[in-house]
Amino acid sequence: MTRLPSPLESGDLIGVAAPAGYLAEHERYHRGCELIRDMGFEIHEADKKWPGYGYLADTDAARIKELHRLWERQEIKAIFCLRGGFGSLRLLTHLDLDLFRAQPKIFIGFSDITILHNHIIDKTGTMCLHGPGLAALTDCDQPSQERLFHCLTGDWHRNLKENIEVVRPSAPVRGSLMGGNLSSLVTLLGTPWFPRLEGAILLLEDVNEPLYRLDRLLTQLWLSGEVNEINGVILGQFSDDTVKAVDRMRRNEFVWARVAELTAAKPVPIWGNFPIGHCRRNLTVPLGAPVTMDSDTGTLHFFEQ
Repeated sequence: MTRLPSPLESGDLIGVAAPAGYLAEHERYHRGCELIRDMGFEIHEADKKWPGYGYLADTDAARIKELHRLWERQEIKAIFCLRGGFGSLRLLTHLDLDLFRAQPKIFIGFSDITILHNHIIDKTGTMCLHGPGLAALTDCDQPSQERLFHCLTGDWHRNLKENIEVVRPSAPVRGSLMGGNLSSLVTLLGTPWFPRLEGAILLLEDVNEPLYRLDRLLTQLWLSGEVNEINGVILGQFSDDTVKAVDRMRRNEFVWARVAELTAAKPVPIWGNFPIGHCRRNLTVPLGAPVTMDSDTGTLHFFEQ
């Protein structure tokens, strides 16, 4: 059974953690804080800075300490990740899962944060939000910001009917929504932390990967055998908004075709062009929540249990 963090109310306090990459443009953090305040919430330590440690926001010890400290404080009702990047994998051996089980909180981010999301869901059963990190929030369009607000305040089960591409239709299928960033998920293969995906609806997106690497990542994921028992695949965006529209479509179509090939032996439904990823349209979705893919209407239905 999925554990649901308590929804936010006006005036609630939000913490910001940087479990992954360093943010060079610190003003993006402040702009993100302003948007959170505009939604009616408060930011814990709004003037904080991260010193940087190579391409990481801080040392491993400091990053895990920050995440645990924010999670322990009962007055902090949700935790935004500052950004993705690199580094979440280095924290897995140090996560206090008992703390996460005892005190569920809204935990939101995407990209490299996929690693933390799937581990927390797999080991504690607690739903996480796949959505824009604080530094990316000002880049998001209005529907993405509105969807984020609804998810933060408990209305995450609003169905999503988007302009998707039904690559392979089927009768409606149901499963827990899992996954996120493709390359981050693949880094978990061969470790003790790859999540259990039997019966899942697998969500995948990525950015800045040439086609041959996307091919290799997808092929490795399926050849591993870890996704042989999924119930469906939802493919987001595989480039950002700086890529020309025609090139974005060609890239997405390449991914759709490769996933169709890899799932030919067990032809699960496949959707493409779902509005998640490193783009302005990055709709927040609840990972770990039960969902139904309705290919007839192109609607993703969410359920509380």
